[in-house]
Amino acid sequence: MDAKYLIQLAVIIELGSVTKAAQKLNVTQPTLSRTVKIIEDRIGGAVLRRGRYGVTATEIGKKLADEGREIMRHSDRARSAIQHWKHGLSGEIRIGVGPMLAATIMGDFFAQSLKHRTNFRFKVICETAAKLVDRLNNDSLDVAIIPYELNRTEETLHRELLFQDRLSVFVGEDDPIADKTNVTAHSLAQHEWIAIGETSGLFGTTRETLDLLGLHNVIPAIENTGDVNMIFRMLEKSNACCVLPFRQLGVYQERFRIAPVDLDIELDERNVGLWTTMQARDRPEITELLSQLNTYFNGMGLA
Repeated sequence: MDAKYLIQLAVIIELGSVTKAAQKLNVTQPTLSRTVKIIEDRIGGAVLRRGRYGVTATEIGKKLADEGREIMRHSDRARSAIQHWKHGLSGEIRIGVGPMLAATIMGDFFAQSLKHRTNFRFKVICETAAKLVDRLNNDSLDVAIIPYELNRTEETLHRELLFQDRLSVFVGEDDPIADKTNVTAHSLAQHEWIAIGETSGLFGTTRETLDLLGLHNVIPAIENTGDVNMIFRMLEKSNACCVLPFRQLGVYQERFRIAPVDLDIELDERNVGLWTTMQARDRPEITELLSQLNTYFNGMGLA
């Protein structure tokens, strides 16, 4: 099957319209109609369903479009490699960052990196730890900066400890309990609880922490996955609490107007690491990135 046909099919299905695809690809609509007919003749079946609001893919059409998208991704990476070479860059590092790190310390790290130009560029992707590990395994990511301990075994991946951290219960800075010391878990029973999404692939989820605190009957009122800035706002504006990493948030608690609760029990560790594949661990640009991260975290007093 001609790669050009698969790319054109992928664009048609992505846009849901042969007309829009023709405009994007800068070809005529009859050209794309012929492409669809050639593909359908080749496979002996339909690749598109035509409806009132455009076209959608059949099962085989979706599979062929997926191949077309993969070809486009490889083409884009080749084009990027050429541009990097022309600008004196040795390449690109695809970096995955968990939502909590993205909302706190990693933005400052990347801001600092802009002041000290390197011979490679960063492509940053923010998703949950579990999704970033999947990206490492399917080679759509080079490194992931995520919690060091996950609730899954990854024998094909390598990890380096960046800094140690632990979980803590946070409340809004105006909450009366924020000024108390040696707080018992029972004192938190009357608070509303906000849970970080349980799909993140981590140990020490909100449910596990509540059980550790003996609050077996407490059910979080809200579960949030993705943008953690909403959590900070909810803590500021309500009588709520949430389990968050202590050291990551400690540097920013004034900015977010939140405070850790001084509990009479220590919660689980939530250390942060750099994950990569075994094959990529010794690449010069990744070694350089690890050095930059260690220097940065040392400067923050985290490492």
